[in-house]
Amino acid sequence: MNEIFARALVLVCAGISFLLLMFCFIIYQINRKKGLISLILAVIFIAITGYYCYTTLFTSNTISDTMRCLSRPPASTTQEQPSNQITLTVETDDGNQIIVENGDALDITSDVSIKITGASQNGKPLNDIRVNVIGFTPKDNPSQNNDIGYKFSYKDMLKKFAIDEEKIVYRVEIKRSDEKLGEIYLRFVK
Repeated sequence: MNEIFARALVLVCAGISFLLLMFCFIIYQINRKKGLISLILAVIFIAITGYYCYTTLFTSNTISDTMRCLSRPPASTTQEQPSNQITLTVETDDGNQIIVENGDALDITSDVSIKITGASQNGKPLNDIRVNVIGFTPKDNPSQNNDIGYKFSYKDMLKKFAIDEEKIVYRVEIKRSDEKLGEIYLRFVK
């Protein structure tokens, strides 16, 4: 929806809310029971209008920007090659293993630590690759180029490397030498 149209619609809804409130008080003077019912309906409409006003005017559109950057290209332009499917295995601090496919996003709560345990292609482990979490540097070995085996969480991430305005989405590159094999996205949610 166009932002200008959405903001104009907010003003129209606010005007209708004001008119409903005025009619409610006029009806209340004529018939109290119908006036109370119209007051309840007016308050419900005002609450919905207030929420719409809040989402339109005061929240940024970073969610749609984030989703746009995380979405895959349309199916007509994607060349499916099931023989080259790269997956990344991620282990959470409670021992759960999550397999993430190339191009997908992984939602992680901010307080959970994760560790990338490996990568595979069609179920076969890849040994000659490196995984780089853009925005994470191991404290014990800052010059390390491979982030496989290091445990990290949202507090360990460098916010300047986030790819969205909210600083919660980070890229993970899977490379062999300098050739990029794939990437996934880590989205830290609260």
